[in-house]
Amino acid sequence: MTLEIKGIKNLNNEERLEYMVDFGKATIKTEKDAIAMMANLSSVIFNVVEDLNWAGFYLVRGDELVLGPFQGLPACTRLKDQGVCVAAWKNQKIMRIENVHEFKGHVACDSASNSELVLPIKINCEVIAVLDLDSPKVGRFTNLEEEKFSELVEFMEKELNK
Repeated sequence: MTLEIKGIKNLNNEERLEYMVDFGKATIKTEKDAIAMMANLSSVIFNVVEDLNWAGFYLVRGDELVLGPFQGLPACTRLKDQGVCVAAWKNQKIMRIENVHEFKGHVACDSASNSELVLPIKINCEVIAVLDLDSPKVGRFTNLEEEKFSELVEFMEKELNK
């Protein structure tokens, strides 16, 4: 399976998101190990979706989140008491933040990040990780991104729950 980047250059945002979901699902289907799955998914997302400066996972380890597979600049390795990722984990809900600088307790791992979308990933109703997406553009993430990334995460959860 080969990610064809040249073929997506002329796609609009919605078409890119569809491509990302389809290719992401194919990637998930071919791998049962969660870490390997997350590694390839972060690459697919980062290389297909425009205007991202970071895409990856934080894994629940006891009372904190620990950096997992990602694409982008080096990131905070542990998150415990604050930040968008921690809020998504502890509240077990999607967090879409238009301007992270207005989010109380925001953790700035990359000063170029201005908006963020975080989706919890659950196995047997328990959050095991979060998918974290950062963009340098304020207001980058819309209902469409939330819908498409939710579709991908739900598919991942089903495969991990098998």
